[in-house]
Amino acid sequence: MSKLLYIDLTKKQIIKKQNAFEDYGRGLIAKIIREEVSPNIDRLDDENVIVLVPGLFSGTLAPSTGRLLVGTKSSKDEGIQISNIAGTISQKLASLNIDAIVISGRNTEEIPLTLLIEENHIELVNINNIKGMNVSSTIDIIQDLYGKECGVIGIGPSGEKLLPISTLFSTYPEGSPSFYCARNSIGDIFGYKGLKAITVKNKKHFNAPVYDAENMKRCSKELSKIIIEHPICGKALPGLGSITLMKMLSQGKNIDMSELNSNNNIKNNYIDTEFKINRTCSPLCVVGCLNRHTKTGEDYYSAPAESEAYAALNECFGINDKQYVKNFTNRCFELGIDCIEFIFSCALYFNLQEIEGNIKEMDKALEEVKNLTLVGRVLGSKTDGMYSLFREKEKYKKMVSKPSIVEEKNFNIDIQSKTINLPGLSDLDYLYAYIITLENLGFCLFASFAFIDNPKALTLLSKLFFYKTGIESSEKSILDYALKTIKNEKEYESEVRLKNVSKTIPNFVKVLYRYFHKDETKVYNE
Repeated sequence: MSKLLYIDLTKKQIIKKQNAFEDYGRGLIAKIIREEVSPNIDRLDDENVIVLVPGLFSGTLAPSTGRLLVGTKSSKDEGIQISNIAGTISQKLASLNIDAIVISGRNTEEIPLTLLIEENHIELVNINNIKGMNVSSTIDIIQDLYGKECGVIGIGPSGEKLLPISTLFSTYPEGSPSFYCARNSIGDIFGYKGLKAITVKNKKHFNAPVYDAENMKRCSKELSKIIIEHPICGKALPGLGSITLMKMLSQGKNIDMSELNSNNNIKNNYIDTEFKINRTCSPLCVVGCLNRHTKTGEDYYSAPAESEAYAALNECFGINDKQYVKNFTNRCFELGIDCIEFIFSCALYFNLQEIEGNIKEMDKALEEVKNLTLVGRVLGSKTDGMYSLFREKEKYKKMVSKPSIVEEKNFNIDIQSKTINLPGLSDLDYLYAYIITLENLGFCLFASFAFIDNPKALTLLSKLFFYKTGIESSEKSILDYALKTIKNEKEYESEVRLKNVSKTIPNFVKVLYRYFHKDETKVYNE
């Protein structure tokens, strides 16, 4: 039977619980948070928890399933925040038959803790000199102690200082790049809880228990073929890298792939190096969008964040120096901050302060964050935190980052390749259900183009579900579970908002509280 690990940082206590399979992926995160976290708990409260869940197919031979889901309560007035994280740690956890890690409490010691997970040993350890370290030094220290095969996630110095813009780093397979920093993650909560990193020491990536290994392998090959034969997943992403996504944001599905047409043999474009270059963020990814190069040998983009950063810096400030973008992204990653959100925060700040944005000002802004100056803390509060200080300047409100879902009203979603038609389910909701299904199962969402475009893919996913768990499934049941997951997350958010509606009572009530209180001997302090 699989395991749930409950880590209490206050008591330095580790409890293993057997897990009877019912929920998985985001559904398991929602279940645990609803059980563990009262609706009135705030983001940086000891009672808030961090839940880490490998996708259901992580640790198996299913292609491109190296994703880890990380969830927590977003704020006092909001529900569950989910991060989808690449790297090796999800497969390593699943290969140890761990369904979830639940982190509660708070370590208040001077040195932040590192959670070490091995096959027969789990421990909270104090590692000397790790406090305040940048990300690459943190990884080096941990892997020097426990081995290069360790999968690690954690925070940089910005997370230790609780900056809202801080995020989680995650290690790739051994090679270059060695890590990346996720979008929209929870570095500040790791920092508040006094947790620097989680380390999984395990050489195995594909050792998760499966019900029918032979059919799992066969079906996984069929699914790999669907991904590889798709023009986006099998041609654009492997050939152009993640800049493909930037092209799609402006051109839709009709993207220009002339760069590929002039150079058909992608493998011949690789640069010879003395060290291993990572093409994928986790083993057995069949897309492979890292470290793609032009035929001249010019470095393209090593990671998705770099292509996003290039687009954002070019749009906001007209910066189009690719080498600068690479260097800037790496410096953001070393601090453990969300690079893209930082660019948008700088854009808002420069507008508010009437500063012309350029390379010099971007470097200065990053130094402010690194040195934790007052300006650095303002920049590190993200666009929403920053705008809250300048609300009278309403014309800049549009520069505050918003969830992607706010764009849904601008599009008419039409999916011609639906495997099944669920009564009353629009194409838009079908799209959402499919995306959550892929997250629940641990797939990289870059593969979603191939899945949603192919009516056979959902059938293969339902078969893989059976081969993994031994539980009969259908196309309808796995979509229904995704819809149930969305419903549970929305219900929890409604509970939070209902619980935290403030009564509009005059502040003078503080005097009346004390006047009418029964215990006259009590001394009251504000």
